[in-house]
Amino acid sequence: MSQSSHSSYNRVLYWIPNILLCAGMIFSSIYWFTVKGGEESIKAAGALNAPNYWVFLVLPLGQLFAAILILNRKMPTVRIFAYAFVLFYNGQLLLLLLNGEQSSLAAVEAFKIAIAAWAYFADRNRIAKSAPRAVTA
Repeated sequence: MSQSSHSSYNRVLYWIPNILLCAGMIFSSIYWFTVKGGEESIKAAGALNAPNYWVFLVLPLGQLFAAILILNRKMPTVRIFAYAFVLFYNGQLLLLLLNGEQSSLAAVEAFKIAIAAWAYFADRNRIAKSAPRAVTA
């Protein structure tokens, strides 16, 4: 494989999981604000033993903000925290759905965790390949 085709292959392996991850997060936060609304957030806050503003504002806005940070390629350190937020948030949802015996939705969350892990490793691989090599004397 030539150098340019290898570079484009790595680019594709980077963008596929990141676009899937960010599209899912943006869709989820928009869905939360438009469809779910206040009464569902109060139920979710009660299930999580969390304040209402946390479930209604912080988590959906956090997902939207994390998606923007992941798509911005200029701050790699901040992107690590965005990936960590996504994995933490989806992991908590997975545990909540498993405790509520909703296995079909838990499978969706497990798939989202797998996509987030794939996106994180693709990002780390892209950064490692683009880093300058040490000069040997």
